[in-house]
Amino acid sequence: MSLNALMRWLKPREMIFFDLLEEATANVYQAAQLFDREIRSNDPTRFAELRRQMKDLEHNGDNLTQQIIERLNHTFVTPLEREDILHLAFAIDDVVDRIHSVCERLILYRIGHVMPAITEMSSIIVEGAGEILHLTKSLRNMSNQKEIVDRIRRVHALENKADSIYHAALAQIFEDPKDAIELIKWKELLEEVEHATDKIELVAKVIGSTVMKNA
Repeated sequence: MSLNALMRWLKPREMIFFDLLEEATANVYQAAQLFDREIRSNDPTRFAELRRQMKDLEHNGDNLTQQIIERLNHTFVTPLEREDILHLAFAIDDVVDRIHSVCERLILYRIGHVMPAITEMSSIIVEGAGEILHLTKSLRNMSNQKEIVDRIRRVHALENKADSIYHAALAQIFEDPKDAIELIKWKELLEEVEHATDKIELVAKVIGSTVMKNA
C-alpha cells in the first residue's frame, strides 16, 4: 500500500474534491444543454447571446479547475490520487472549452444556418455530458462497478456514433465543393463539435481508470 493510500485509510477524506468535480461536470451538462437548445433554434440572431453565455460557463469551469488545483496544493490527504484528480479536472474543463470554441466560430464565420450533422452531434454531446455527470458522482462510492462500466460503454458508443456522423458530413461537404472558404469553415466547425465528443469520452476513460485503481 502506498503512503498516500495508507494516509487516506487512516484519516478523514477531503470530500470537497468530489463536490468540485461534480460541480465542474454539472457545468459541462449545462453548457451542453445550452448549446443543443440554441443550435436547434437554427437562428443565427441568437448565436451572439449563445457565445456570451457559453463564455460565462467556460469561465466558471476555469474557476472550478483553479479551485481544485489550489485545494491540492494545500491538502496533504486526498480521497483519490492527486494525479487522477488533476487529470480529471483538466479533462472536464476541456469539454466546455471545445463547446465554447464552436460558439466562437459560429460568430467568427458568420454562420447563417446549421448543418443537420451538427445538430445530431449536439444531442450526443448532451447525452454524453449526462453520462459523465453520473460517472463523476459515482466516485464518492465505487461499489456499483457494473453501472460504472455500463455508463463508460455508453459514452464510448456515443463517441463512435459521433465519429460516423462526422465522417459522413465531411464526405458530404467535399462531394461537390463550390466555395473553398465555405468548405474550410464547415470542416473546422464539424471538427470542433466532434472534438467535444472526444473530450467527453476522455472524461469517462479517466474516471474508469481511477475507479479501477481505487476499487
